[in-house]
Amino acid sequence: MENNLIVGLAGHIDHGKTSLIKSLNGFDGDQREDEKQRGITLDISFSNLVLPPTPSAPNGKNISFIDVPGHERLIKNMIAGAFGIDILLLVIACNDGIMPQTLEHLQIADILGIKEAICIITKVDLYPPNTEFVDLKKQINELFSKLKHIKLKMISTFSIYNKNTHYHLLELLTITQPRKKEDESLFRYYIDRVFSISGKGTILSGTILSGMIKREEKLYICELNSEANIKTIKNHNTELEEARAGQRIAFNLRSINSSSLKRGYLLSKKGYLRGFDEFDVVIYPLKNIVSTHNSNVHFFIGSKKCSARIHLLNTPTEDQDYCFATIKTEEKIFGIFGERFILRNSEDTIAGGKILCPITDPMKKKQKLLYLDYISKKDFQNAFLLCCYVHKKGFGLVSSMQRFNLTHAEALKIAKSLPQLFLDEKNLIIYHPDTLKIIKEEILKIFAKNKNALLSASSLNVKFKWASLMITQNALDELLDEGKIYKKEGFYLSRQNNIKNISQYLEETLYNKIISQGYSPSAPYDIYNELDIDRKSGDNALKALSKAQKIVRLQHNLFIGTDTLTDIQKTLRQLIKENGYIDIFILKEKIGLSRKYLIAYLDYLDHFEDITNTQGKRTFKYKDSK
Repeated sequence: MENNLIVGLAGHIDHGKTSLIKSLNGFDGDQREDEKQRGITLDISFSNLVLPPTPSAPNGKNISFIDVPGHERLIKNMIAGAFGIDILLLVIACNDGIMPQTLEHLQIADILGIKEAICIITKVDLYPPNTEFVDLKKQINELFSKLKHIKLKMISTFSIYNKNTHYHLLELLTITQPRKKEDESLFRYYIDRVFSISGKGTILSGTILSGMIKREEKLYICELNSEANIKTIKNHNTELEEARAGQRIAFNLRSINSSSLKRGYLLSKKGYLRGFDEFDVVIYPLKNIVSTHNSNVHFFIGSKKCSARIHLLNTPTEDQDYCFATIKTEEKIFGIFGERFILRNSEDTIAGGKILCPITDPMKKKQKLLYLDYISKKDFQNAFLLCCYVHKKGFGLVSSMQRFNLTHAEALKIAKSLPQLFLDEKNLIIYHPDTLKIIKEEILKIFAKNKNALLSASSLNVKFKWASLMITQNALDELLDEGKIYKKEGFYLSRQNNIKNISQYLEETLYNKIISQGYSPSAPYDIYNELDIDRKSGDNALKALSKAQKIVRLQHNLFIGTDTLTDIQKTLRQLIKENGYIDIFILKEKIGLSRKYLIAYLDYLDHFEDITNTQGKRTFKYKDSK
């Protein structure tokens, strides 16, 4: 059955959250012995309730309950439990009213983007029947009126002894619709529990925040940079072939020990997310945020907690109740754009916020503040323009899912709407207009230095590794249209280039270069770069020289003149005659080359019938060999 609704319970300690769930589905959230002894819930508990079919839910409705503790020292569990919740049940005991943790839980839920809440006034059996709790309801309404995101749907009363209150709450949950999940298409899932069961192996549980996963797919464990195979996917007691955003899911994994996994680890799909220990955020303060500048705090995201340091980029004002900051964490965070987090010190919740730049860009402070303002408002057009201005060597959209919570198709659509940018759609790169100018200037510098350069987009791509073939080709074509260069036999040439036969020029130039370097010729690609020669054409010229037996190919990247190789052979044979044998040590002492060349020349000797190689020592087979 599809997991229709995830209900989170929050509220002050001993206000009746666990008892409420037990009244509805018989589940006792206080499972640990220390919980039972102390009468409080120390960890998050999960349970579900299947409601019978109704006209609005003909297949029935599955409700998942997440009961989080109210003890202030265990507030981290409340934060972990709040992710993925559709609706919050804020539990307030009528005899205590609104308490410190009531407010803190509600603030956290608001910061984390929960949209709706039902407030449950519990323990009403302590008062006379039909008590209206007017003052408490007024306080509750005032409390919700100060929040940014979460709206109060209803206030209801509850007693574990009154079945009618149970039925009324179930009716409310029956008609409550799950919030629309912002499905980024990328599967993301934080582990909130991990353990091992004898005979089954590693089990972990959590809520799918976005995307979907199928049983035959692999899970990528971001913190471990490794993948794991899925045995089974379960939603409570039901096995599934696939699971989607919003579902409470338990995975049974193959070939990984439970001790390797930790609460807070993020599961995703390989190739989408990178981890960073520094990123830019927007912060919504609950306390004086200025005092936290350059101070250590606790950073909560998903079910992960780690230490962090805040560096404020600006401060809140009367007109702006938020600020921008850079967060530096003690461990890598695999966050995405828009992901929410909480900041706490040892006692209080300081603030909440959203990640804006999961991948930090090198920008000056003024640029960064402008950029953060753009993306906080999801003004991606201006954000793209600014990124291209900063990244003159091209800005890649391949990480658009993590950077902007945009698919490649969505990112390309935005890029196409900006005619002032140069877009390489195939390689997902956008360039600032100045980039084309920079490449054109560099091309002209090459020709000024070497009038005989034979350029192509591919040869330029070797020199400018940051530039794609598309933009280098575009630069060459523009220079051609402007009459600053000309084209011959597929090459782009300087106006001062007077080469008549390009193939003959290439062969002669490469031959002379190899001969001039004697016993230690450079690798072909290095020669091509030095002479500004296209690689493919250079390779063809070397093949022609080899076929004409002017040069010999000793190794993959070692070509030597035939006459030079004959001289080397004579030297090697003379050394055998003088020493009785030759090995790499004798040869190095004689000609002092690197091992690369020494080994190649010694291996060349092995082609001759009169040479024997015994454990690296070459000798003559016959006494009369020379």
